[in-house]
Amino acid sequence: MHGPMVRRGFYEWYRAGFPRDPETGRPPAEYFRRGQDDWLQVTWDEVADIIAKAYIDIATTYSGDEGRRRLERQGHYHPAMLDAMNGAGTQVLKFRGSMPFLAVTRYTSPYRMANMMALLDSHIRGTDADTALGGRGWDNYAFHTDLAPGHPMVTGQQNTDFDLCLWEYSKLIVLWGMNPFTTKMPDSHWLTEARIKGSHVVLISNDYSPTARAADEVFIVRTATDTALALSLAYVIMKEKLYQKDYVVSFTDMPLLVRMDNRQLLRARDIVPDHRPLELRKAEVFDPGAKLPPFFKQDRQYIPRALREQDIDDYVVWDSHANAPKIISRDHVGVDFQMLGIEPALEGRFEVETVDGRKVEVRPLFDVYLEFFEQNYRPELAEKITGLPAAQIERLARLIAAHPRQTKLTQGMGVNQYQHADLKDRAMYLVCALTDNVGHLSGNIGSYAGNFRLPLFNGAGQYLAENPFDIETDPARPARVRFYWRGESAHFYSHDDHPLVVGEHVLTGKTHMPTPTKAIWFVDANSALGNAKWKYNIIMNTLPKIEMIVTNEWWWSLTCEYSDIVLGVDAWNENKYWDIAGSVTNPFVYVWPKTGHRRFFDTRNDTETFALVATRLSELTGDPRFREYWRFVIEGRPEVYTQRVIDASSNLRGYRLEEIAEKAQRGVPSLIMTRSYPKYVGMDQTLEHRPWYTKSGRLEFYREEPEFVDAGENLPVHREAVDSTHRAPNVIVARPHALHAPKRPEDYGVDPEEALRNTELRQARNVFVPPEELERTRHPLVESFGATHIVHTPKYRHAAHTTTGDTDITVLLFGPFGDIYRHDRRKPFVSEAYIDVNPKDLEELGIADGDYVWVDADPQDRPFVGFEDRPDDYRVARMLIRARASNNTPPGVAKIWFNMYGSSHGTVRGTQVNANGLARNPATNYQSLYRSGSHQSVTRSWLKPTLLTDTLVRKNLMGQALGKGFAIDVHGAIGAPREAMGRIVKVEDGGDGGRGLWRPVALGLRPSRPAPQLQRYVRAGYVKTE
Repeated sequence: MHGPMVRRGFYEWYRAGFPRDPETGRPPAEYFRRGQDDWLQVTWDEVADIIAKAYIDIATTYSGDEGRRRLERQGHYHPAMLDAMNGAGTQVLKFRGSMPFLAVTRYTSPYRMANMMALLDSHIRGTDADTALGGRGWDNYAFHTDLAPGHPMVTGQQNTDFDLCLWEYSKLIVLWGMNPFTTKMPDSHWLTEARIKGSHVVLISNDYSPTARAADEVFIVRTATDTALALSLAYVIMKEKLYQKDYVVSFTDMPLLVRMDNRQLLRARDIVPDHRPLELRKAEVFDPGAKLPPFFKQDRQYIPRALREQDIDDYVVWDSHANAPKIISRDHVGVDFQMLGIEPALEGRFEVETVDGRKVEVRPLFDVYLEFFEQNYRPELAEKITGLPAAQIERLARLIAAHPRQTKLTQGMGVNQYQHADLKDRAMYLVCALTDNVGHLSGNIGSYAGNFRLPLFNGAGQYLAENPFDIETDPARPARVRFYWRGESAHFYSHDDHPLVVGEHVLTGKTHMPTPTKAIWFVDANSALGNAKWKYNIIMNTLPKIEMIVTNEWWWSLTCEYSDIVLGVDAWNENKYWDIAGSVTNPFVYVWPKTGHRRFFDTRNDTETFALVATRLSELTGDPRFREYWRFVIEGRPEVYTQRVIDASSNLRGYRLEEIAEKAQRGVPSLIMTRSYPKYVGMDQTLEHRPWYTKSGRLEFYREEPEFVDAGENLPVHREAVDSTHRAPNVIVARPHALHAPKRPEDYGVDPEEALRNTELRQARNVFVPPEELERTRHPLVESFGATHIVHTPKYRHAAHTTTGDTDITVLLFGPFGDIYRHDRRKPFVSEAYIDVNPKDLEELGIADGDYVWVDADPQDRPFVGFEDRPDDYRVARMLIRARASNNTPPGVAKIWFNMYGSSHGTVRGTQVNANGLARNPATNYQSLYRSGSHQSVTRSWLKPTLLTDTLVRKNLMGQALGKGFAIDVHGAIGAPREAMGRIVKVEDGGDGGRGLWRPVALGLRPSRPAPQLQRYVRAGYVKTE
């Protein structure tokens, strides 16, 4: 990146004064030829003027009643989205940084900018500090589908995990959908060393991954059926009474009584007239408007009074000694429950009399779970679902049960990035709870993806939410924090900017409701556009509704290709200011160094780009507070903000930035000061007997909230993948239980068969299929489209998320198709993307190892809606890729690595006009590893109703306070990027120029067609011993 760049059409719209349609407010389409336009380099002063004036124009256009009418006339946005704006045009301004834990001030700057937009709202609508609204800030962890969504359902908090050096403390390590040899390479040595020291390693996966070589046992399960396997393991442990009873009764919901009449957990108020909730000692109940202590002083949980008295109340167990119900509070966990002297029944049916005089049957949840699992997930039934032999399921269950407090269940994204990830978490947590493998140094559960845990630096609000109406200009004093920006899931934007609505029923909770997206500012991230799920639908259908896209980058990505303004920022080696970062797999706080390297081009630090625009807003509005909000950045001292974050963070307080930076320069690490070292989640609960952050204070596997009942998921169940299955997608694989009462398609005014075929309706299609009948069902695409393969897209080594996807030396490592000389000019680059397919499948499809193939998914919406009428755009979006024969991949499953740069309009044009045939945009030099399309050609955005609830009680992202409903990166949509059912069709021979076999195959150098010399090499036949 050489500096600030502006797309020509956008520049002309700015110079013309931002003309719009007088009725709808839409800009003229001729200014918005994104991806096909020229670029202009401008000065930093001019680009600040462009962005500032565009923000004023867009926010003004959509403010107030007239702004709402304009949006209504555009004909796309649901009324609930417009209601959520509350009249503020600033609510259509969206901001998203890169993973904030990786550079706390640099990457949270866009959220600070979103907070500052409250000043713009004040300027436009005349609002004050109590009524102004800022912009919207988009999620990261959840948008990447890295959030394990069932963790907050079970525990009430964002995630549980542990430093990976703790592997070696456990006698049994279960890697479930995790492939650390590819995705956690710096940490993998802890795994191999643990095995050397005697740990038994089990790998559960849908393919034979590189990590399999380090495992003692490998279990290959049918894709996205891990929930059924976990429920079957739980059944065996429960049925054979292998569970740890003390933990089960003291820390889980299993002894709690559930009412069989209304599917709600029995509360004390149900059976005790005028019951007042018991006084809590382990939490403080607070009234509306109460001021809570700063996070670093919060030594207990904080519960809003309405939540305590209405949602929580007190719970009831059945005391076997007294043969009567007994009331317990959420304080009564661990030793405090044991001291009550209650012997809670785990099995049985009982009757209670309610305060209105009715006799109601109640049962312990353990009893309900056991009955339901026996009906549906016994090992012989789970075998029909998962493909794993029943005897192996039983053996694995007994193995885990034989290692209480000594098993580490380590979840990876291989099981998380499907539609029903929350169900797999509830099931896997159940296995760990039954065996007392939660919250111990040597026994725990953890989910792993990117570095997400900003709450470890919970003073971040000092920067990303300083009150713009009350700015602290003394560098030695803390800021006053007030949130004017609101969190929003970017999954709605990638869902063509609308919520989940089925028929006339809005299945998106009010706390999750998005607003229309009219401006976006991305910072150092390619994942929300260039590598987003359903990317080509975003490019072709969603972006035309968006009026400004600004991207900060130091490496031209596909996001830059489709932006309006690209701001060249400092690369890592050009960094000028200290910043802090952390990791979820080790206990250290890192300091970004001041490298001392000169800037190669006219770039700025990310914080400086926002300060420039804020300064121009001050000039345009006459309000100096825009500029004052970034004072220390403008003065070249952004570290003032970083030190404020440190001072306000529970785990960093006491550090001086300059001191830990100097130590880091000498290679001396600084610890994140958590209560345990190495750090692991759950110690407070398991060892110190504190409640979890749930309604009951216990690990909760039953969900009584109405959205879960409507979905048929109040009990832990297995559902088929919403797309990645050869069987009927999204069905609940079970016989319904008496506690089930799901909304069926007819309840939403939808035909059940249409809901099966239609992907949008399918997301809320709740239909039961018994396990024995599942095999007889079929995905509708199998017959109507000829779909043959589940297509999933895991990450690969040699690339950091989506960066360096076009560096030639790195690209050569991506697979067997590297050729620095490009003998075959069809190749998009010196290497290229490929799809792994089982050799037997390729043979049946008439495809040779190395051939080019089309990979197509559901034609109703992929690669984008309406592609049939847009042939030029379809040529860009349809995936053309090499096929690689791979025995690692089971029949019926295909794999494409996630990291490789996808096609743009410019790269496809490049294959036609570049003399060397490179898939490189001649206007921008952006380089694709596909001739056309990308792995995102087969994906789409998926929304799951149980992730969009207003009723789930959970801890807020930071601090110790409980809340309800949406919380950014805690409870919200996560998408499902590995959900795709595809058809693979041969296009061309793999040999040079499209003639004959790919050369390595012809030479006998591939496993699919090995020459005698290769076979001898594999047998080590060329090695001589003397």
